[in-house]
Amino acid sequence: MKKRFILLAATCGSLFACTKSNILPSSTVASLSFVNATVGSSPVVYKLNNLNINYSTVASGNKINYGASSLFPLVAGNVPLAFSQSTDTLHTLFTGALNLQSSGIYSLYLIGTAAQPDTVFMQEHLTHHAATDSVAGIRFINLSPGSNPVSVDIKGQANGSEVSSLSYKGRTGFKIYKADHTIPSYIFEFRDGAFGTLLATFTLSGVNNASSVSLTTTNVVRFHNMTLALIGQPAGGIVAQKVILINNY
Repeated sequence: MKKRFILLAATCGSLFACTKSNILPSSTVASLSFVNATVGSSPVVYKLNNLNINYSTVASGNKINYGASSLFPLVAGNVPLAFSQSTDTLHTLFTGALNLQSSGIYSLYLIGTAAQPDTVFMQEHLTHHAATDSVAGIRFINLSPGSNPVSVDIKGQANGSEVSSLSYKGRTGFKIYKADHTIPSYIFEFRDGAFGTLLATFTLSGVNNASSVSLTTTNVVRFHNMTLALIGQPAGGIVAQKVILINNY
């Protein structure tokens, strides 16, 4: 959360002065969630609207580590944006202009490897969860370069019970999962879709927080939408495969 506030401040500084007299109305702002899933990359920094970066003064809070995500509030329109490694300022991992609609929600995944970077860019259409339903939306995406198609299951259930086959860059829609007092956690298993080999697991805990069994703990799962992404490379790669959680809200 701290990183998000730092990035908001930095974005305000580069786009407009954040004062009561000239804060832009929400109808002109778009939201961009950025995920650094580039295998072998150092922390990355962003360059907005072709502004120069003074790398010697970039604070750690403005660097986005491998496997981390950050939220950018941006002025809608055709937005020039670039990302570079903080340790290699001469080469950009991504440069381009994103066409962002007013009030739109977007995700930009920087993927591939540091030597051969790639991207996945999408506009989000998040699932609405009624206050009367104790549920959450979860989707799955394969961001592991060089991987075979993968399957996803819940531990104890059959291989592929949640996703039968997900190729590189492939993603599912948001699937609805129960998030009431009866569910303390979900353990998701990502497997090689052809051989069933376990590649990585992710435990989504706190599913029943702030319920009848835990009234004092905040629930960050119920009513939310989130993405579980497989990143890294298959066995023998420079970075082992793992699963990260991206909150889409």
